[in-house]
Formats: sequence, C-alpha cells, structure tokens
Amino acid sequence: MNENNIVERIKQNDTAIIKKIYVENKLAFFKLANRYAIPNEVALDIYQDSIVALVENARKNSIDNLKSSVSTYLIGIGKFMIFNYLKTKKSVNLSELEEIETIEDFTTNNDLLNERELLLKNAYEKLGEQCQKILNLFYFENKKLEEIQVILKYENKDVLKSQKSRCISHLKKSLNPKK
Repeated sequence: MNENNIVERIKQNDTAIIKKIYVENKLAFFKLANRYAIPNEVALDIYQDSIVALVENARKNSIDNLKSSVSTYLIGIGKFMIFNYLKTKKSVNLSELEEIETIEDFTTNNDLLNERELLLKNAYEKLGEQCQKILNLFYFENKKLEEIQVILKYENKDVLKSQKSRCISHLKKSLNPKK
C-alpha cells in the first residue's frame, strides 16, 4: 500500500489503518523518547498526541503531498513534541532552581552526579569565563542569540555565533580528548 492510500484511509477515519500505524510505530517512538530520558507516562501522552496530530493533519489535507513515509512523518511530529516538552521542562527546573537560596551547595554536590555529568561539569568549569557565560545564557536561561549579543555587548551576532561554536567545540574536546 502506498503512502497516498494510507493518507486517504486516515482521512476517511479508517480505524484499522490508524491502529496499524499506532502499533507499528510505538516501539520506534519509545526508543526515541528514551534517548531523551522522557518518563514512559509522558512519552505515551506525547505519542498519542502525535497520532492525533497526524490524523488532524491528514483531514486538513496538510499531508496530501507527503515527501516521506507516514511513519517518518509521525516520528517527526513526536520528536518535535518531545523537544517542546524538554524546553518547558527545562524552564520549570530553572524556576525551581531560582527558589533555592544556596545554589552553590546544590551545584557542587558531586556525589549526586553520575560519571558523565561529573565529566561534563569538570569540562564546563575548565572553559573560560566568557564561554561559560555564553553557554549558560543560551542553554540554561534559554536566551536567543540576539539577547545574548545585547547582554554580553557583542557588536555582531555572527561573531557571537562563532564564539558559541568554539566554546562547544572546546567542551566536546575536553569530553573526548582522543578525537
């Protein structure tokens, strides 16, 4: 059965094809969600929302000329939803951290970190102050490059992008010295 037939059957609310798509893609989606350490209950909610979005997009004729398989499209929707979840989760955690009075005690408790987190923390601490500021603003405070440019007084956004890229590169080299 080709992808156009599948889309047409989804539009007609063919529960057999929707169920087939649901069952056939569930494992692949959960493998993806596990890579991002998404709890199973949340992953299931996101997966079901992805199925609903797929059906709605088919009914709105948004995927009539689909360039990929329906499965690839569904997993793409799910990945986008996972990223949105992680983005909101990150900001919730940051606001919780702001309520903690002694953040230094929280961040220096190495006993609570696994080996990889400890390596990352040590590599981050070895970066220069400017790199730490850039990465902190970008990844932990969710600032856009334009905002960071103003905060850190960079004249040009491209210079800031290059600096951020170099900082990431230094961090990666510190984590993987063999490469």
